[in-house]
Amino acid sequence: MARNVQLRELLVGVEGLALLRHLYDGTDSDAEQRLREVRWLLDNDTFTAREPTEESDPRTGYGSWASRYDEPGNPIVALEEPEMLALFKERPAGRALDAACGTGRLTRHLVALGHAVTGIDITPQMLDRARETIPGAQFKDGDLRHLPEPEGRFSLVVCGLALAHIADLTSAVTELSRVLEPGGHLIASVLHPFQALLGWHAPFEDESGGRRFIREHPHTPSRRYLLAQCRRSAERSATWPKPHRRHMSACPRSSSGTPRRCDVVRFVAGGV
Repeated sequence: MARNVQLRELLVGVEGLALLRHLYDGTDSDAEQRLREVRWLLDNDTFTAREPTEESDPRTGYGSWASRYDEPGNPIVALEEPEMLALFKERPAGRALDAACGTGRLTRHLVALGHAVTGIDITPQMLDRARETIPGAQFKDGDLRHLPEPEGRFSLVVCGLALAHIADLTSAVTELSRVLEPGGHLIASVLHPFQALLGWHAPFEDESGGRRFIREHPHTPSRRYLLAQCRRSAERSATWPKPHRRHMSACPRSSSGTPRRCDVVRFVAGGV
């Protein structure tokens, strides 16, 4: 499916959300700053160009993106990765699964922390790059919704920036829970749903320089899916990169509930 992407529309929309929040918890100076930013965006031609783009399914899209995926400059990764690493450091070394591992950007951190890591991804080209650069991990072809691993194998399961590409989270979350051992930990990073709701998806340039995007789905209650599918006592927490808290609200820091499968479900959530 073809669509035109205008970055200005996304950024003005984010500023509008921030202005709405300031009706309840902001100051006059905060609101004036948001309005100055809106005026600057409207006057800046950098953000007005429309580029025709084509939609790719995740397997095809990430296959085309693989050769350039690890290039610096991805703002979402720059926000998410330090937060994920901080959570990884809280866990003792054990058997870890990097679900939807891609080129292994999170896998390498887990290996460095002493985990025995298995990485699973749907895209062969991404797995090839992971195998080349991270010999200390095992990599397998597989889908988040049908993980090729036995029940209860891992003490830690991580999933970075992948759940948004799945329209129905039920099967994926069931699988992430299934492969956790009792008392295991699931750490997932998810995009704030406002990005998809505003029509912004994962953009990239393919090997020929063409503009493409991979669809993201606005999973507003993603934490509820995870908590509902895990079968032992659970805690939930959310971490938001500080520079972006003015645009969005975090979900509750923690709670406990009825018996669940994994002890801790943790989220890193954020957006541009």
